[in-house]
Amino acid sequence: MSSVLNIFVTTVTVFQIGVGTPLNTFILIFSCKNLKNGHSVSPTNLIYAVKELVNIFLQLVLTAEYLLILLWPQLLVIREVHLTMTFLMLSPIYYSYWLTGWLCAHYCLSISNFTHRLLVGFKRILSSFLPQILLLSAIISFVSSVLSLWEIHMEFQEHPSTNSSQYTPIVSVVFLMPTACRLVAMLLGCCLPFILSLVSIGVTMSSLVRHMKKMKQNFSDNKGPNLQVYINTTRTMILFLTLSVISYIVGLLFITSISSYEMMIISLLSITSFPLFEAAIIIQAVPKLRKMVVGKVCIGTRWGTETENPT
Repeated sequence: MSSVLNIFVTTVTVFQIGVGTPLNTFILIFSCKNLKNGHSVSPTNLIYAVKELVNIFLQLVLTAEYLLILLWPQLLVIREVHLTMTFLMLSPIYYSYWLTGWLCAHYCLSISNFTHRLLVGFKRILSSFLPQILLLSAIISFVSSVLSLWEIHMEFQEHPSTNSSQYTPIVSVVFLMPTACRLVAMLLGCCLPFILSLVSIGVTMSSLVRHMKKMKQNFSDNKGPNLQVYINTTRTMILFLTLSVISYIVGLLFITSISSYEMMIISLLSITSFPLFEAAIIIQAVPKLRKMVVGKVCIGTRWGTETENPT
């Protein structure tokens, strides 16, 4: 990789980490402060807090991965090193998918106006056993990551360099994963949380259409959420699901591109941006949090201006 591209990638990575980590930390502190709502735990803040912990851990892992690629790329062809780093990256990503699914489900059950017994029972279970559900999801994510790496084999193909004066082998690595393990890992880690998110979005949009019909019929006794709440919540759910799907595709490219240095760098650069994007989605979804972030930025900008221009 050329020095110019190397500097560009390093600059973008430092920016993503320098902005993403403080934002995720700020959201984590905000969620922890608002976690207790009377005598009950706020489900939204609990999911936000766990999600930000996962994002911070993922950013640390991705930073270590980038340093390995940049400084010691030869270590990544060592089976133990590659599998360890892949496991540390897959576990929080899979768990983030499940957190997105449960967050979408909570959004859906909180604002939808359906009274079906199945939805009512699911809402009761989710509100009563959310910590246990999140713990179970973490275990499923761990199992999915193990299955993704189970009995994985590596084939090395060495080719001599074009420089005849010095033999420098170019190592091409191919990872062979059993089909059954790959399918089970994909089902547990990706398909099920994606289906949960899709169903939640579908129910919420159906409830939105039903709500709009009631508004057109001038039902003055409609006490459900207003139209803007429906729109904002649906948009947030779609943004989370879209980001999850994109991160899954980029993650596949990263895992399968170990033999292509440039492709691996580009994929890692893309994955590193997802914690930052998730923080941005959460900030736009919570008006109070958005005002606090904007206020902090304005205070920092004003302080910097006063420092540069002292009276």
